[in-house]
Amino acid sequence: MITAKVPPLNPEHVGLIASKFCGSRLEPLQPIGAALYGFSLKQGSPDESALQALEHVMAQRGFVVFKDQHDLSPEELVKSCCWFGGKQVHSTHAVHPATPNYNRDIFRVSNDSSHGILGVGPQWHNDGSFVAGTFSHAAYHIIRVPEHGGGTEFAHQGAAYDALPKETQEYWERLVSVNSNSGVLHPVVHTHPISKRKSVWLHLGMTGAVIERTPSGS
Repeated sequence: MITAKVPPLNPEHVGLIASKFCGSRLEPLQPIGAALYGFSLKQGSPDESALQALEHVMAQRGFVVFKDQHDLSPEELVKSCCWFGGKQVHSTHAVHPATPNYNRDIFRVSNDSSHGILGVGPQWHNDGSFVAGTFSHAAYHIIRVPEHGGGTEFAHQGAAYDALPKETQEYWERLVSVNSNSGVLHPVVHTHPISKRKSVWLHLGMTGAVIERTPSGS
């Protein structure tokens, strides 16, 4: 059995974030992810070096939870999303009538049709497989958590690749997925631009076909 690992927090990143976000602290979550306490997204864009440190934490650990974001407006949420990656927002689907100000950059989901769109993403997936440019980040703002259960889970796609047998890794690196809605192609294995780690990239619910590329020279 192969044990895949997610790197620990880099002490330099932890120290930088603490110094730039006064009163904040960054802690690892287990088995993946990290949580940032004491920083409000309402404060506006932080120092660029702190943003870069956060991007590295996201790339290495998989995600960052910004804790205790009370009374965050839709506009503040969208604005904070533009701090990272390509610094622009891609709205993925339709706008639900309950979305505040009918903001087209927010995709509202729920298990209650009066509050959001039902049945979104029940399978393991990467967001944005229907467009050619992969999403650098995806932001989720939880308004109300389920009283019982839940079900949203996250997996580290770099660790998923590392856990594959060598023969399977080599085979998957030759595969390309075809989005069932748009026909856009994506390699099943890609290299993360920040961590440089090979990662699985696949949407189980929107893959219409998988193509195997012929090895070079065969």
